[in-house]
Amino acid sequence: MASIVQRNKSFSVVYNIYDGDKKKQKWETYHSYKEALHRKEQVEIIYQKKQLKYRSGTLAQFLNEYVELYGHVHWACSTYSSNTALIRNYIIPFFGTMQLHEFSPKVIAVIYSQLQRNPKITPQLMNNIHKLLHSAFEQAVLWEYLDYNPFKKANLPKIYSQGIAMLSLDQIRILLQNCTEPTLTLAVHLAFSGSLRKGEILALTWIDIDFDKGTVSVSKSLKRIRKDAVQVLNGKDILYQFPAIFDEGRTVVVLKRPKTHASVRTVYLPEYVMNLLWNVKKEQRALKRGIPELVLRYGNGRPLQEETLPRLLEKQLLALGLPKVTFHSLRHSSITYKLILTGGNIKAVQGDSGHAQAEMITERYGHIIDSCRKQCSKDFEEDFYKSL
Repeated sequence: MASIVQRNKSFSVVYNIYDGDKKKQKWETYHSYKEALHRKEQVEIIYQKKQLKYRSGTLAQFLNEYVELYGHVHWACSTYSSNTALIRNYIIPFFGTMQLHEFSPKVIAVIYSQLQRNPKITPQLMNNIHKLLHSAFEQAVLWEYLDYNPFKKANLPKIYSQGIAMLSLDQIRILLQNCTEPTLTLAVHLAFSGSLRKGEILALTWIDIDFDKGTVSVSKSLKRIRKDAVQVLNGKDILYQFPAIFDEGRTVVVLKRPKTHASVRTVYLPEYVMNLLWNVKKEQRALKRGIPELVLRYGNGRPLQEETLPRLLEKQLLALGLPKVTFHSLRHSSITYKLILTGGNIKAVQGDSGHAQAEMITERYGHIIDSCRKQCSKDFEEDFYKSL
C-alpha cells in the first residue's frame, strides 16, 4: 500500500514496486497534500486490481468460466465439442494448474518447446491449442483479469503445409467413366464441378436444386456431433436432427448451418451434372412430410454416413489402379481447374468455393495463379507489343 510523507513544504507518495524479483521503494513528490492524496488513492486502486488478478485462480478454473460465458454463446455444437476436447485432453493436463498471471511470452515459449517434444502433439494440434488459448486470454483481458494477452506475442512452430495429392483431369475422367457406384459418381461430379465439401454434398436436399437456373444452393452441412454438445447449447445452429438408431449412442447426425457466412452460396453447375441430378430425382420415391429429402440417401431416407463417400472412393480408385487420394482432394482439383479456366479469377472461384477470404485461395493455389499471370504476360506481348 502507499503512504504520504511530508518533506518541508512538499508531500511524497511512497510505495513499493518490483523490478523483476527485486522489491524497490518509489517516491513521488507533489506540491500539495491534495495532489499527494489523489495519487495515493490511484496507487492503492492499482494495487487492489493487481491483487484481484493474483486471486483470479488457475487456468483450469478460468477456462470453465470461459466455456460457460463465452463458448455457450459463440460456439456451434461441433466447435463446442472440439474445443472442450482440447481443453480436457491437452490444455488442462499440461498447464491447467498455472495461475493466469504466471503466463508470459517467455513462459509460453518454454511450454510450447516442451509440447513440441511430445510425439502426440502435431504442429496442427499445437496451432489449434494456441488459437483457443489466444481467444480465451482475449476474454481474460476484456474481463480485466489481465492487462494484456501474452499469447499475442507467442511464437508458434511453423506448419509446413504439404502438397495435397490430387487426381489429374485425365484420371478424374477415368474415374467418372468407369465408376460402378452411382452414388459415388454423383458425389464426385458435385465435388469436382461444384467445388462442394463432403458435408455440403451429403446435406443437399431437392429444394436446394433449381433445375430452371441450373444451380444448387449451399446453406447447410451434414455432421455427426456429440449429444452432450447439443444439450448444452440447446441445439444451436442445428436445422434438423435425425433420430438416433441406438438410444445409448453418444452422437447424433444433424443438418447444421455452416461455420461462416461465406459458405452460404449459390453454385452454377454444368448441364451434364444437372441432368444427372434430374435422373436421380425421377428415380427416388417421396418421403413422409417433415423429413428432409436428401439427394444422397439410403432407401429409408436416412443420410449417408460421413465415412461412406471416402470409403467408396478408396475402393473405386484401387479397382481402377488410380492414385489414392482423399475425397476432399476432389474439391482442390475443382478449384485448381477453375482457376485455370478463368485465368486466375480469384473472386469468381471464391464464389463457388465458399472460402471466407480470397487470401485463402491465393495462399493455397498461388502456383496456379502465377501460371495464369505468366500466360497473361505472353498474351500482352502477342496482342500489343508485337504491333509496335
